[in-house]
Order: sequence, then structure tokens, then C-alpha cells
Amino acid sequence: MKKMILPILALPVLSLTLSAPFVNAEAVDSKKITVLSAFDNSSDNRLAKNPSKATIQDNLVTYVNDSLNHNQKIQLFDENKRWIALDKATAVEGMQLIRFGLSTDRFVVGTLKVEGAKSSTLYLNGNKQTGSNTFKLSLINGDYRAILMLEDVESWDKLKVDWKSDHESQVVSFNDDEQKKRPSMRQFYDAETISAINLSPNGKYLIWSKVSYGDSTEDKGQTVSEIYHIEDDRVIYRWNGSVPTSAQWRDDSKAIAYLSQGDIKLLTIDNLSEQTIAREMKGVRSFQWYDNKSLLLSWHQDEKKPHKFTKRYRAVEDRWSYWRGNSQVHLLDIQSGFVKQITNNEISSSLFDSKKGKLLISRSPINYQEPAHYLTQLFEVDIKSGNEEKLGEYRTFNSAKYHSNGIVFTAGPDLLANTNGVGSILEEGRYANNYDGQLYLRDKKGEISPLSKNFKPAIGGFDVLKNGDLILSTTDQDKRSLYRYSFRSKKFSKINTNVEVVESYSVSNESKATVVYKGSSATKPQKLSVYKVGSSKHKTLLDTASTEFTNNIFIELKDWDYTTKTGNQIDGRVYMPANFDESKKYPALIYYYGGTSPVSRGFTGRWPFSLWANHGYVVYVLQPSGATGYGQDFSAKHVNAWGLETADDIIESTQAFVKAHPFVDDKRLGNLGASYGGFMTMYLATKTDMFAASISHAGISNLTSYWGHGWWGYAYSGVATKGSFPWNQSEFYTKQSPVFNADKVSTPLLLLHGDSDTNVPVGESHQMYTALKLLGKDVELIEFQGDDHHINKRSHRMRWWKTILAYFDAKLKAQPEWWDRLYPAPK
Repeated sequence: MKKMILPILALPVLSLTLSAPFVNAEAVDSKKITVLSAFDNSSDNRLAKNPSKATIQDNLVTYVNDSLNHNQKIQLFDENKRWIALDKATAVEGMQLIRFGLSTDRFVVGTLKVEGAKSSTLYLNGNKQTGSNTFKLSLINGDYRAILMLEDVESWDKLKVDWKSDHESQVVSFNDDEQKKRPSMRQFYDAETISAINLSPNGKYLIWSKVSYGDSTEDKGQTVSEIYHIEDDRVIYRWNGSVPTSAQWRDDSKAIAYLSQGDIKLLTIDNLSEQTIAREMKGVRSFQWYDNKSLLLSWHQDEKKPHKFTKRYRAVEDRWSYWRGNSQVHLLDIQSGFVKQITNNEISSSLFDSKKGKLLISRSPINYQEPAHYLTQLFEVDIKSGNEEKLGEYRTFNSAKYHSNGIVFTAGPDLLANTNGVGSILEEGRYANNYDGQLYLRDKKGEISPLSKNFKPAIGGFDVLKNGDLILSTTDQDKRSLYRYSFRSKKFSKINTNVEVVESYSVSNESKATVVYKGSSATKPQKLSVYKVGSSKHKTLLDTASTEFTNNIFIELKDWDYTTKTGNQIDGRVYMPANFDESKKYPALIYYYGGTSPVSRGFTGRWPFSLWANHGYVVYVLQPSGATGYGQDFSAKHVNAWGLETADDIIESTQAFVKAHPFVDDKRLGNLGASYGGFMTMYLATKTDMFAASISHAGISNLTSYWGHGWWGYAYSGVATKGSFPWNQSEFYTKQSPVFNADKVSTPLLLLHGDSDTNVPVGESHQMYTALKLLGKDVELIEFQGDDHHINKRSHRMRWWKTILAYFDAKLKAQPEWWDRLYPAPK
């Protein structure tokens, strides 16, 4: 069973005798303190002489804690163990386990002392604490299970547990550990999840990969990949030692080709035998079946560096570390392992799709003549002869697949025109947001027609069903939904999944297609489900709420929308704090992105809103104008804005939100965002003093430097500031840059940044930090060393989350102890 690790807490002063209520804490009847029925381990004291005694005890407590987390029986040598009330238990020599629960609503530091046992070991939420009989603890806001491993208890009447806090204000309460707990910080990250799914064409088998974490010191999760028989509800194969990548089912569902440690392997389903069909295929990044006897490979060849330590740039794209080299399409014969090259060009060829005798590929030549400063060429290739036909070239293009009616593809609204393209519904002169994905058909005559002009959700990926219909993944307001498109009726119909955010899906090739999808909801963790297209029934294959969060409570969520004075309809949602009491006043955190994407309703991820609510904050998440998923008119407001209308949306909506919710303390508002949202945080600090504390992660402070230096700055600006450049709109670039308005900032500001960020270089935070320091403002800068744009590494993510909450605790709750512990002042 996987080890479940939960966070650690601190407690106020108390003396706890297990035969009496806790002192200076929430009173707990001693009858609620339980002991695990006695172990037969005392007759000859053999365990005490075992050099692995500590490990044996650790393993036992891990097993007991996991069993409690999953509501499972505790069995030792086929004997069921029970938790017994203290007044019915008998103290014996050897090991004894007792348990109780404790909670705190703030960061606390103190000492737990045990008397009446020869020695004791403390485990909080499965984590072993340093010490024996005396334990110095630093604990964060949360609920805890305390398990004490006791040795040689003479009498339960003489057992005493004392707690003393370092500060009188730091209080903990005790309980019987039977109540459900708030999910811990580590649960939000460590809970086992499905990372990838791949359904067989016949809909019978599913390849899934599960990621889990073991010991708390590990940064890398353990991935296990399995083949699951959906109808029989069982695993039929598990890869041991290596994880398959780029797994592809053969059309008859009888074999799987995949990459493993540089080799291409074939797994036959009938007998589950494995064979290597091509060795040392370094550079093969993906492939797909062409027919039952051959694979189409996308093979990348690295370029040999012209010089050791100098680099002459060939294009703006040369800032990308992966840009040099060349990828082309090859054909691999399964039986012989022989490979022949299909495409050959100085520009890399990307494979979209194939059909009998034909390939659909794209190339992107360097071309900056028009925004968005990149060009996509679409080709059809004859596999046998290698002859190519150019089907078109486009300034906005995403993906394409063959269809019986021609070619279906996705691109932005401005397809075939600089403005008011064939997919746009905007009036003349307005720029569309080309991140707002649209659906198109290129028919057999080569004519292109839009299919989704009046469909508000933004279209991402899609699959073509056997009957010609499409399954679409969409950004649907703040949800990610699946839709079905019928060419016969020319209508979109929403698939009513049992999650709010579909993370990924996989489709079979049956007459009545099967769809497997995974996802989560705002306050519910990940589910994996399957259903038949056209049916209303969904079978849940995995629900982590019942496997990883069995003994947890989830916070309350409510939608709260607002229409601004300018008519912008702002979609919002509110996460209520744990143990909500409407008569109290709470600090609130305001979160937004403000860029071209809405903030989705996923359960966790980089921004765990439920975790913030568990720490006693009201959390208001809003979608200001410019976001996709709400229609082209709304998303177009992102273009050439850089905060102009977005800031007003956030300020006015937040003011209305506070007014509508009397339990929110308007003097204790915090705001935060990342990337474009980090820019918005800095920009808002120059526009309003309504926030008591602000956090900007990887934010942009200088539009010109980001445009010229960020890896994707120029390309992103080709959409976000279409037609506007530092030389023709210099006033706009300076006026909207927070660093040029730093003197207007009065709000305390925390800047967070990975020092290896390639998307938004760390200099963006450096510039704002320098300006505010010279101005004598309240500003902090925390760099995460070795991290890129996202803080993904497990230990770094935990520190990042703690930094955010500790900063707001210090500024909004007048509780600086956690922040001071994380970042002590130099002595």
C-alpha cells in the first residue's frame, strides 16, 4: 500500500493525561483515546535485540496509518486488530500503539512530552518525528492524526502526555481522530493520479499510467503503466522496470508498439509476449501505425554544435534550446526492422495524420512578415514516390486530420486574413484572439469553410469517429468539456461528463465509439470514467475521492458572477473557508490570470484553491475579459490590452464581491497571479491600494524586455499586441509596464520567480524589485534556484506553496511566525 503523507502541526500549552481531558485545549474524553489491541511481542524481548527494530516499527505505523486512511481492517498474522478504549485496554511489555487527533488553525511551535513509558516514537499523519519521549514540533494549519509507538507502559493511569506552546496565542485542539480531516498539503500533491490514458481501437483495453510518491524525501514520483481490461475490471499486464512511451495500438487492437529505453518494442496482446523490433532508435520522438506491418516515425537528428562556446543566431527561434536539428518522417518495416526516409527537407516536417498512400504533414519556415510572426505550411505527401503537394500556408494553425469530407483542422479566427479572417465573427477593424481555437473543413476541392464561428467554447484537440462525427476537447468558460460535432446536422452537442475539467481523453474506433476520460472538479479530486457515445451512462473506473481522500472533508464552493458597468459579464466562483462561520470576518485571496486562458476548475495543480480555503481564507477566482471559452467578442478584449480593461474588471468585481459578502474583511484582501497574472498583480499595484498584500509569480514588469527576451515573447505578442511594437507604440509599451509606474505602488509585494525561467526571464522580477527597493517600498523577492516558469519539483512545490501561505498569514492574519521560520532575518 502506498504511503500517505500528510502535513505537520504545532500546538498550544497543555497537559494531557490519557485518563483525563486535555488541558488548555478542546476537552477530549479519555474514553475516546484508543489503543490498538495488544501485540504478542513481549514474551522473550526478541524485537528489542533486532538491529532493524526502528525500520520494523516504521513499517508497522505506515501500514496502520494507511489502513486508517483507507478505512481498511488492520490485520497482523491473520488476526484482526481493533482500537480499544483506554479503560478497557491492558498495558503490557513491548510495543503499544495509541492514537488521537489534533488540529490547529495557524502555524504553531511547541513541545510534546511523554511520561510513563520507557520510550516513545511519535508519528504525525504518518511522518516520523525526531526525538524520544520529547518532541519539538513546528506545525502548520491543518488536522493531524497522532500515533505514539510506546514501549513498556507500566500502567495507562501513569501515562502522561504534555504539550507546551512556545507562544500563548498558538493553540491546538484535540479530538478522537474519528472525524474527517481537511486534506493536507502533501495530499494535494502526492495523491496517486492517472497521468496518461490510451484506449484500444476495439474499446476493450486501456493503457493507463499511474504516478505516486513514496518517502517524503523523494522528488520524483514512481510511475507504473498497466493494461486494464475494461469489461472484466482487471489488470492484464504491467510493465516492470521501465515505462513505455509513445505507445500506439495497432488498428486490430492485437498489438502495441512503444518506445522503451531507446528501443522500439512490440507487445502482442493474445499471449502478452514482448519483442524488440528496432534497437537504439535515438531521436525517435513519436510514431503511429501506417498499416499492420509498418510504423511511421517522427525522427529527430540533433545538429552537431559548430563551436564549443559561441553560437551565431540564425533566427529569433534560436533562443529555444531545442530548435536546432531536423525532424523528418520515416517508415519502419516491423518484420525486418528496415527504415526508409519519406520526407527530406531542410525544414523539419511534423506528421499530423496518414491514410492509404498519403501523409498529412506541416512545416514552419522562418517568416516574420506579419503577426503572429510564424508561418505553417500544410503538405500532402505521396508515401511511395515522396512527391509533395502544398495545400496551403497559414499564419494561425494548430492541428489537422483526414476526414471522409476532406481535411478537418483547428486554427485561430483570423485564418486566411490578417484581420476578420474566415473564422471571425468580429466587426471590421477589431483583432481576434487567435488563441481562441476554431474548427474548419478543407473539402476535397480545396475550399475552406468554418464550422464553429458561432460556437463559444474554444476548441483544442479533436478525434474523428468511424461514422465521421468528431469528439472535441474545449475550453468551455472555466471548464474543459467534451463535445460531439455532427457533420450531418452541423451541430455541437455537449457530452455530460461527471467532471468539470476533462484533463485528457481517448477514443476507440468502434461503430459506436467508446470514450475514456480523466479529470476533476473544483472541489472533487480526479476520476477516470468510460462511456459509449450516444449513451447517458458513465462507468467510473477510478475515483480518488474514495481511494486517496477517504477520510477527508471538502470545502464548499459557490458560483458568484458579476456584470461590470461596461457590460462585461465576469464569471466567478468562491471557495468557502473550512469550518465556515458566517458570523466571523475572514481574510480573502483574489486570484485571476487575466491572460488569454480562463482559470480552470481543476481540483489541484499549481494553484490549489481548496488548500487556501482550508487555511482559513475565502478564495474568489474570477475570469476578467480577454479569456477564451466565452466567445470571440470576449476573448478579443485581450488583444492590445495589457491590463487596460482587465484591471478595471478585477477592481470593480472585487469591490462588488466584498460588498456582497459581509463575512469578508475588506481590510484583509490579498491578490495573486502568475505569468500574465503576475503582470496583472504588479499592474494592479500601480492602480489601486485596495489590497493589503500581493504576490506576483513569474510576472512581467517591462513589456519591451519580455517581448524581446522571453522565449515566446515575440510570438505571444504577435497575438496579444498584434500590430503594436515598441517603435510604433512606445507610449503603450511604457504606460502599461508596471516598472515604469513603480512609484505608484503602496501595497506590500512578494515577487516569486524561478531563476531559470525561459518563458518570463527572472529579470522581469529583478527590475520591479530594484525599482521598489530604491523607492523604499515593502517588497520581497524569493528566487527558486534551478526552476523554470513553473515550480514543478516536489520539494520545491511544497516550499513554494508554504511561501505563499506564510506570506499571506504574516500580512493578512498578523501571524509572521511561519514566514520568519521559512525566511529568518540575518543575525
